[in-house]
Amino acid sequence: MSTDHTVVAAILLALSGPCSATAPAADPAPAPETVAAAAAGVVTVQTVTIAGHDFSQYFLAAWRDKEGSEHYTLSINERPSARLGSEVWIGFAQRRVFQTRLPPARAAIRSLSENAADAVWQTVLQTDVERKLIRDADLAPDEF
Repeated sequence: MSTDHTVVAAILLALSGPCSATAPAADPAPAPETVAAAAAGVVTVQTVTIAGHDFSQYFLAAWRDKEGSEHYTLSINERPSARLGSEVWIGFAQRRVFQTRLPPARAAIRSLSENAADAVWQTVLQTDVERKLIRDADLAPDEF
């Protein structure tokens, strides 16, 4: 029996090919220190209509043109309504920083989304400054 095991082991070793050990490659970028640092700059989009998708695409194009926008995490949400039109809001730090209804004409969505990017940028910067200036032992950093 032991000769059978030896033969099988020799065949498996021959089929496995040459083996070599290499040192693990050095990671070119250091790992982020926290999960929050790894998730910074993420923009989640939860739109369902064509108008909502257009708004989010134009908004993201204008948002990415802002210097430093990669440090802030946003969410774009949409609530479609046949009677009132789609409602879109943008969230930052667990609060709504912009809210509007999309116009029925798709041509007007581009300018609306670019204006929204400017308004959200100003609000995000102001909120970030307030968060850094206000220190309260009873509140977490995102609860001010």
